[in-house]
Amino acid sequence: MIKRMIILIIMGLTLSSCQLFTEAIKDNINRVEQERERKELSKKDGSGAIVEDKYKEDVERVIQDIKKRPINKKVEFGGTTLLIPENTRINSKHGNIVDEKTGYGIAITFEITKRCSSVYYRKKIKEGLYCKIYYNGINSELNIISKKIINTNGFINTCK
Repeated sequence: MIKRMIILIIMGLTLSSCQLFTEAIKDNINRVEQERERKELSKKDGSGAIVEDKYKEDVERVIQDIKKRPINKKVEFGGTTLLIPENTRINSKHGNIVDEKTGYGIAITFEITKRCSSVYYRKKIKEGLYCKIYYNGINSELNIISKKIINTNGFINTCK
């Protein structure tokens, strides 16, 4: 009788600790996915290429070059037409701008979203669908390029 009670107690403890194992496994899966995404964004054509030491100088040079270009290239993105700097393209995987000459990505990214938020500049595609632009406002060079794109495309940061 005591043996059965001990076995039941041990089984209860074992089953109640499964939740901890499940959470630990989910946590590790999330970490691996985040690391994979960070690596993807840090590739040559990703928006985070500038954080990689081997790309940093070249990306800074590309930003200086793109800053001088006119905003006149028409591209289709998520059901809308955008004007972006000449000799650039939008990375279909991440939505960031990539220089066509060198293949380096810069940290100006477009995203299609269903929500309107006055935090980001956006362009309304249709009712309940918006094209949002992300950029690093601290980097003055990217800020200049972004503002030119925002003004040319009619992006706004109000939800009217």
